[in-house]
Amino acid sequence: MTLTNRMLVGAIASNPGRYDGPGEYRYSLSERSIYFSSSAKPDTRDKGEWVPVPSLNPDGSKRMEHAFRNFIRRRWRPSRQKELEEFARKRGWELAMELKYGGGALEDSEADEWQYVVNRELERLADNFRLQIERIENAS
Repeated sequence: MTLTNRMLVGAIASNPGRYDGPGEYRYSLSERSIYFSSSAKPDTRDKGEWVPVPSLNPDGSKRMEHAFRNFIRRRWRPSRQKELEEFARKRGWELAMELKYGGGALEDSEADEWQYVVNRELERLADNFRLQIERIENAS
């Protein structure tokens, strides 16, 4: 099966990235496909050659929270930063990064700005992963 950008970006975006916890997405080199595996429920493809798929926000890393906090410090006025920090203190950073219509803190235009940043990072991770796979396949 051909690895599409949509499949790869989806796996990166939803990858918990912890095999010994909730699990992780992996890429089977022999089957050229993405699959999900965890220590609690290992996939049979783990016996072959595989490469872990990168994760946008590995479980427990708070990577996106840190990125969002840096983003608002650089882009938005101090009064809005304080509003978001107060919201996050009460309800958490995960929710602060979401649209207000879904219970989050962001207005439409703010969510659009943030989504642009997230999409660029997803594209970067996908491109780097494709290069990694290409190098591995060319070395074989």
